[in-house]
Amino acid sequence: MLAPIVVLSEPLPAAGMARLAAAALELRVLAQPTGAALAAAVRDADAVVLVNERPALTAAMIAGAPRLRLACRNGAGFDNFDAAALAARGIPLLTTGAANADAVAEHALYLLLALFKRGPAYDRAVKGGAWPRDAGTRPRELRGKVAAIVGYGRIGRRIADLCRALGMRVMAVDPSPAEADVAFVPLPDALAAADAIILALPLSPATRGLIDAAALVRMKPSAFLVNVARGAIVDQPALAAALRAGRLAGAGLDVLAVEPPAADDPLLALDSVVLTPHVAASCPEAIDRVAIACADAVVAGLAG
Repeated sequence: MLAPIVVLSEPLPAAGMARLAAAALELRVLAQPTGAALAAAVRDADAVVLVNERPALTAAMIAGAPRLRLACRNGAGFDNFDAAALAARGIPLLTTGAANADAVAEHALYLLLALFKRGPAYDRAVKGGAWPRDAGTRPRELRGKVAAIVGYGRIGRRIADLCRALGMRVMAVDPSPAEADVAFVPLPDALAAADAIILALPLSPATRGLIDAAALVRMKPSAFLVNVARGAIVDQPALAAALRAGRLAGAGLDVLAVEPPAADDPLLALDSVVLTPHVAASCPEAIDRVAIACADAVVAGLAG
């Protein structure tokens, strides 16, 4: 009996590749993670693993892969899969969101603290010879503040735990709430009530541009926006305009619509913005857990 063929867009981290190598599988790793290479490779694949955000597994590729019976993302986000086309074929789409939930939640908390406590701004000021202690630059407490978490999946629930540990009040926005440990509210109400909006939801046609100019207008001028999800969920020009006009206190962003950003991206010039280069899930511990979870999911899935 022929071994199932598993196509990988890139090698998994070593821990995951070792798990796959120990199984009775034929592994084919793309020489370059491009759409053209993926389209050619999946034609006779039994399973496909996308290791990073690119390339995308399109409906056309799925239609041209008659043997395909499993798709897996080495991570939580699955916006580079045509999920509808997979569902139409009855092909399971596996993700590994539980494996990196702690790392991403901790990073969301870091961004939240950086904004409330003005850490990066103080660091820049002191290194530049200033000693800012006036009323307009003081840090703020998190205890008693309201954190609204948009997307209450594995990562969102872990963010909620960390926020509660700091004495914050938590509300959640989710299209299909399944938990009883939090108050679920509609997005417009959450935007108006929250001191911090934290985005932890998948990118989809319904969520693209969700935080647009109209949403930003609903937020308190003293509120912060944190995004550890996908950059395209936020209308970045509208966000920059709101920050420049003082209609929002600041933003902490691990993800951007274009990565890396263009040199003239207006967000880069704003001291009220704290940026990190899409590294929330990049802790070595999380990288290994995700790779192992991905490999184990593929092996189990192909075994039925």
